[in-house]
Amino acid sequence: MDTLILEIQKGGLGDHLFYSHIPRIAKESGIYGRVFISNRSLFRYPDYKKLVWELNPYIDGFTDEKGIYHSTETIQEDENLLDRLMLLYGLDDGKRFHEPELYYQPERKQELADAVIYDPNYISYTGDIASGRLIKSWFDEYHIVVDHQMKKLNHRYLPVEGLDIIQTTSLLDFCSLLVSCKRMYCLSTGTGTIAAALGVPVTVLYGTGLNRLYRHSKLHEYIHVGTDYGIKEKIKKQLILFLSRFFKLGVS
Repeated sequence: MDTLILEIQKGGLGDHLFYSHIPRIAKESGIYGRVFISNRSLFRYPDYKKLVWELNPYIDGFTDEKGIYHSTETIQEDENLLDRLMLLYGLDDGKRFHEPELYYQPERKQELADAVIYDPNYISYTGDIASGRLIKSWFDEYHIVVDHQMKKLNHRYLPVEGLDIIQTTSLLDFCSLLVSCKRMYCLSTGTGTIAAALGVPVTVLYGTGLNRLYRHSKLHEYIHVGTDYGIKEKIKKQLILFLSRFFKLGVS
């Protein structure tokens, strides 16, 4: 049987989890006998490699050889992003609306059992949201009481004023938080994707303009909160979109 080498050319946690079901399906189909991850793959943080791939029992190891990478910006009505990627690799297990897969069982923390948490962090474009004020307005409108929000991790952050800050010490610790808390609210980013891989339903808040491609999990509730973009943000977005035609930049 043939060997499949995956080369993930985007380094985010969600970017890798979108391909996490491919090794299992590749082997169960009988088309591939071995599956490797190319060392040319990009990882924003080293622990992504361990959590997604080193713990995956369907991975035979890592190789310096170049691998195959497929991506897409469109899906059919009866499928999600993970299904489309599966089909692009010439695989089809007959199922649709796949969830990302992790082979790690986090520890549950009883002290978080009643906690409602908001994660304001994001990397990729999460729709036309300029500030946490739009998020707070949605919380207020639906009388949602949030106990904590996650600590700032990078410059892309939409915090809600007045919330207590909570932090985790590692990616594995964050997994424990996800399986332990009463409810998680987040943006359309890796938090929702890893929650889906852990089988944890969350509420994903997104702004106007987000591709439905990234509302991929049947477990989650996806809420369109609109937009608070002003003229400045709209001009900046259009400029980035224009430049991306020449420099392969993203809207994130």
